[in-house]
Amino acid sequence: MTKRQIHYEEIEIGDELPDMTKVPSRAQLFMYSAITWNVHRIHYDEAYARTEGHPTVLVHGPLQGAFFGQFMADWVAPEGKLKKIAYSNRGVALPDEPYIVKGRVTGKRIEAGQHLVDCEIRGENQNGDIAAIGSATVIVPAG
Repeated sequence: MTKRQIHYEEIEIGDELPDMTKVPSRAQLFMYSAITWNVHRIHYDEAYARTEGHPTVLVHGPLQGAFFGQFMADWVAPEGKLKKIAYSNRGVALPDEPYIVKGRVTGKRIEAGQHLVDCEIRGENQNGDIAAIGSATVIVPAG
């Protein structure tokens, strides 16, 4: 099934983007640690994570950033592109729990022939606690 392309003219400031839910597993955290050479044990060793005061292992901040990138790229696919993204971790995200990425359109403009849309994005746990916040600019095609 082909995803329907969203176009610049359809987007309004204040629009909410469709939520994306991820449930990062402990195996995913271990593999992400390996592929990024992140040896901090809070991401794969629960006993150690507890010694640092965490309830369990933690989802990597950069993995949350990757979720943000996927969220924005998926929203503008197949023809749109992610132009810029920034994020900041503000809380913890835990494995085996829903991590919900949400977004809202904050601006739109045309620059150098590109149809740009600015968004604020956030990652929340299942209780609505903020784990990360960010912003992104995407390029979308005109209709």
